[in-house]
Amino acid sequence: MVNSNRSEHKVSKQTGEISHHGLLLLFTFFWGANFILAEVALREMAPISFSVSRFAMGGIAMLLLLYGQCYSDAKRTGSSFQFFPKIEKKDWMRLLWVSVLGATLAPWLGIEGLGLTHGARASIWLALGPAVSTGFGYFLSTEKMGRAGYFGVFLAGLGTLTLAYDGLFVDKGYWIGDLLLLIALVLTVVELHLIKPLARKYGSISMVALRTVIGGTLYFMIASPSLIQENWLTLGMWTWIAILAGGAIGVGVGQWVKVRALRSLGPTQVVIYGNLVPIAALLIGWLSIGQNPSSYEIVAGLLVIAGAIFIQVIDDSREGHVHSVEDDELSVVSSAKQD
Repeated sequence: MVNSNRSEHKVSKQTGEISHHGLLLLFTFFWGANFILAEVALREMAPISFSVSRFAMGGIAMLLLLYGQCYSDAKRTGSSFQFFPKIEKKDWMRLLWVSVLGATLAPWLGIEGLGLTHGARASIWLALGPAVSTGFGYFLSTEKMGRAGYFGVFLAGLGTLTLAYDGLFVDKGYWIGDLLLLIALVLTVVELHLIKPLARKYGSISMVALRTVIGGTLYFMIASPSLIQENWLTLGMWTWIAILAGGAIGVGVGQWVKVRALRSLGPTQVVIYGNLVPIAALLIGWLSIGQNPSSYEIVAGLLVIAGAIFIQVIDDSREGHVHSVEDDELSVVSSAKQD
């Protein structure tokens, strides 16, 4: 009887892992498509109008799903539940900085940069996140790197230089957009390091949710004049799909899928799927709108992805680094801007 129960539990676990792999693969293509949908939507809308609209859809969906997840966890474990914890006075300034950097300035500069380049290229820039974050952590003495990590940063650096060089060509003129995307990425990484002490103290999901509400409210206020000027009734079908589906499903539901998969599969397998998003974006852009990536973009994308895998997967497994559950969930949920 005991063996039978164990076998059923094992089969159930394997089935759950397979379903999570399937969902992550599906969302990898959806997240890649989000960049292309954004590029299409920007043909009809001002960048900040589109960004804050999708941010609102994604934020609402994400908050509802994460609230349900936290409530379910608390009920299952019999622990107390408080989605927005009481923040101590001394922590409010850090939380405000985190909110402005991560949920106001980073998405704003990111969408402006995308408007000056194209979707697949933007996905490559944002895939530099692991290398930039590891570099910050190394210099701040909050993270360690082994040989594989150093090699990963080197590969990502080559990819960065290749992509930057490609953007300097006169016939493309991507360098301003590239610069804005790079700044947005740096702000995202700074936010991630600033929020870590708060996440360990109050919980990662609660902090990301509170940061989203505070920064999103400020972002909406800044974008209000642009939102009023938009002619909403004339927007095309694909623009509405980019706003509604791209926000609610790609960002909102996508983060819930990541958190669920993180608890079942572990962070290593989840980040592998995240690193495949630029490939999905390049492929979907080519198939859907005939966007042919340059040879430099392809090489840069491969270098950046390889660097991320060396940093996040190979280096961790060889060096035996141990991350807290809060750090893993924080890294996963905070990636909503890329999605």
